[in-house]
Amino acid sequence: PNTGVAMYESDAIIKYLADTYGDGTVPIMLSLGLFTTITAGLAMIWRVWKGSSYTVSKLPPQPIEIWAYEGSPFCKIAREALVELELPHLLHSCARGNPKRQEIFKKHGIFQAPYIEDPNTGVKMFESAEIIEYLRATYSLYPQYQNL
Repeated sequence: PNTGVAMYESDAIIKYLADTYGDGTVPIMLSLGLFTTITAGLAMIWRVWKGSSYTVSKLPPQPIEIWAYEGSPFCKIAREALVELELPHLLHSCARGNPKRQEIFKKHGIFQAPYIEDPNTGVKMFESAEIIEYLRATYSLYPQYQNL
């Protein structure tokens, strides 16, 4: 909404973001087109269908906040649970070197991701397995059928 631009296709989106919000340089691993797509797909082969299915859930009144970063497999599985439950959430990307890591560090004296804060219940927690269990137990309409 900042620029009125809408588009499809990941390579075009990456180039647009680099030009608009960066210095125009696309990182090499994101600029290899089909090769990037294939290697990303191979990296995810063991998690086939995760994050791609739907679990009937209760919609919370406020979005859940999650601090995570793409390079972490633990963050990935926590985000998969949010997506599968179709829970509205606000992602605070906190990759290495990102000052957003300090937000968690100031609150808890440590940095660990993923970390969620659920304003609907007051729950604040680390640990991906516990986060997934909490999300399913709290929001899934059928938590007894869920697997970690």
